[in-house]
Amino acid sequence: MRAIDEDILEIAQLFDDAAYQLRRLGSGSIKNGSDSILSRHIYKFGDRIRIVDSFQRDICFETANRLEEYARTLELLVRPPERVS
Repeated sequence: MRAIDEDILEIAQLFDDAAYQLRRLGSGSIKNGSDSILSRHIYKFGDRIRIVDSFQRDICFETANRLEEYARTLELLVRPPERVS
């Protein structure tokens, strides 16, 4: 395998790893064993106080899906699909 092919596959793997982590963020608190961290934004909207997730589920999952699409595209550059006759 050429060095450039290895570079492309490494980028694809980074996109897959980032997608996994984004889904963790979008699912709520990050957990590792008995430890967890949850992030919320508190802001004033008019005369009301609002509390929202720092990492909104739909945005995280949409971005994760896009990163996985990019990873598959990169993989196709170095590993074209086998042709079926």
